[in-house]
Amino acid sequence: MTAHAHPSLAALRQLGLISATEFDEAMAELEILALDEEDDVDMPRLAPDAGLADTLAWLLHTDLLPQDAFLPRVRDLPRQHGGAALQERQQPAAAALQLLNRQAVDTLYDENLIDQWQRDAAHASLPADRLLASPIAALREMLGQGTLTQPQFEALRTRRHGSELARIIVDGAVRQARRERPAHARPGTWLLAALLLLVLAFAGRSIVAGRAATHPAPGSAGSAVERRDLQPRAAQAVESARMPGAEAQLSITVVQDGAAPPAP
Repeated sequence: MTAHAHPSLAALRQLGLISATEFDEAMAELEILALDEEDDVDMPRLAPDAGLADTLAWLLHTDLLPQDAFLPRVRDLPRQHGGAALQERQQPAAAALQLLNRQAVDTLYDENLIDQWQRDAAHASLPADRLLASPIAALREMLGQGTLTQPQFEALRTRRHGSELARIIVDGAVRQARRERPAHARPGTWLLAALLLLVLAFAGRSIVAGRAATHPAPGSAGSAVERRDLQPRAAQAVESARMPGAEAQLSITVVQDGAAPPAP
């Protein structure tokens, strides 16, 4: 630890909320920012008098402290500490998460994606145990909680005005929703099953009609073979269409007069 360490960074290191490597990388970043007096570096600055929560928020925002490392570390605190020592560590961690989550929601309000009532409701229900890493995640959180309704979200998707950042946020939320939707709930799966059933039904009707024109006697052995063969193939096609990633195979066998039925 250097003699000119940022006071809050040094305190966070002593509390075990950041590792030695994270501390060294943060100090190196502060040295770079100190050399750049004209803000040429695209990195938010840390105020010299920033408190523990603000410093943690800065580390998380700049990804100098990856949340994948920070959150498990915070969840493990009760195993290592108790009483006042535990509270001393949990309070700045919770305050930093709340600060960043509020900022993500505030960005939605600043970009006119939500109104003041929605912003205040989102502030009141922010998660305390995880980080909304971006305004996109904040929008998805509000949609999941019902603070933003589905019709309101659809209105944001189709509106023709707004900033470029607002469009990026909404488009990002739409893409996330599509990735998270289970395969069996996607309309294309059931549409494929319906189309396969229609194809099989029409194909079977055509086969039976053609045979009836040639051999009008009903209940022939050949007709029974075709019908028994068609039903399990239709069921197999529908089941394949329901399985994520499966490709339904369509195969129709026409049995000639006098030919032996196909092996099951």
